[in-house]
Amino acid sequence: MSQQQPLSFLNVSEPDEQNLDESASPWVVLIVDDEPEVHDVTKLVLTAYRFELKPLELLHAYSKKEAIDILSNRDDVALILLDVIMESEEAGLECAQYIREELGYHNVRIVLRTGQPGSVPEHEVMLRYDINDYKNKTDLTKSRLFTMLTSSLRSYRDLNRLELLTDELTKLNEGLEEKVKQRTHELESSNDALREAYNRIAEQQQALIQSEKLASVGQFAAGVAHEINNPLAYLKSNLEFVQSSLVKLYRAWQFLANNSQLSPECAKSLSELEKEYQLNWALSESDDVMAEMHSGLDRIQLIVKELSVFFESNQTQFQQVEFYSQIMDSVMINLELDGTNLSLIEFEKGERFELHCAPALLEHGIYCLIKNALESTGRMRKAIKITTKVESKTLSIDIFDCGEGIADKLVHKVFDPFYTTKASEKHVGLGLTIASNIIKSHGGELIIKSTIGKGTRATINLPLI
Repeated sequence: MSQQQPLSFLNVSEPDEQNLDESASPWVVLIVDDEPEVHDVTKLVLTAYRFELKPLELLHAYSKKEAIDILSNRDDVALILLDVIMESEEAGLECAQYIREELGYHNVRIVLRTGQPGSVPEHEVMLRYDINDYKNKTDLTKSRLFTMLTSSLRSYRDLNRLELLTDELTKLNEGLEEKVKQRTHELESSNDALREAYNRIAEQQQALIQSEKLASVGQFAAGVAHEINNPLAYLKSNLEFVQSSLVKLYRAWQFLANNSQLSPECAKSLSELEKEYQLNWALSESDDVMAEMHSGLDRIQLIVKELSVFFESNQTQFQQVEFYSQIMDSVMINLELDGTNLSLIEFEKGERFELHCAPALLEHGIYCLIKNALESTGRMRKAIKITTKVESKTLSIDIFDCGEGIADKLVHKVFDPFYTTKASEKHVGLGLTIASNIIKSHGGELIIKSTIGKGTRATINLPLI
């Protein structure tokens, strides 16, 4: 036990005993000192002390170890009256350091008391250790002890209030952050819903615009077709009349020219007429002229027929259809009706899906591309391959043929109206033009890639609206 001066208190007046609340939760004060006398005197002096109507609860420890054991099991200690020199000269200082650094008690007030003030300089202790006051036991009168207690407990109270307010503010901030996050999520969800609704409206408007465009094209095409078909009908009819009349005229002329019973004057007149008007040549060439005229009229008729897809009833109305059963099956039926050998088409159906389109128009566009691919294989009689793929709300249709291919410098011209590399009079060069416009009217695109000697790939990309 260290030899220290005994603790003594000078006589001072007692605190006011009015308005004391003995039932209030007490302020916990830990007295750490190796002198039992110090504990007894301190307990005696502090019996009547009150702060904010609350009494004191005194805990006693006689060594550094006992103090640490008590503090390890309690976190409500407000003030520690800590002796500096106990089992060792720095036991109190080590205890203070342990409380702050190991136990992490930062609100508890620590007041060092020593009976040998010269052994540890006050200024050095206050700088090196996290303590709140340093007192000489001989200087602690009852009044000073009460003052020190009041100051320490008030500081402890304020720190606890500040900590409580900080915790509440933190919780409030966290709750506010959560509410902000929740509200932000709700707004984002609402924005996503609005964006999706806007996109749907935009898509519907686009579909409506396309439908109206196609209807306008159909109306225009119908008017043009009507104005062409009417004169075309009587041109063909009159041409047949003219052709039959020329045949009769040619036969009559031959009969006259070959009649031996004609007088010399008549024969001479017929010969002069034939020479002047070249009647034999004109009549003999009339068949070729008539054939060319028929071919031209047939071509006009074929062009009108190609455009008829735009003006036939219900061709331009958009609707939701199942792709394979309502589009591709119809395409195959039309190909078969045209005499196409379906064994030359390799096509496997995938999973069912729906497409928003004008069915008859889309059928015709795909029909034109397949027909073009089949014609490209020509006499080779090789099969064409058709594949479909749905990815990222887009339908891709690949139509690949093993034909002769198209030169790079000519690929860009295949969509030009009336451009064709086929010599047959049955081809007017509108198939790919019409197919491209139909696909564009559905918000899609048609891509042609070709390699000479290997073939051509036509790719249709359509949005699944």
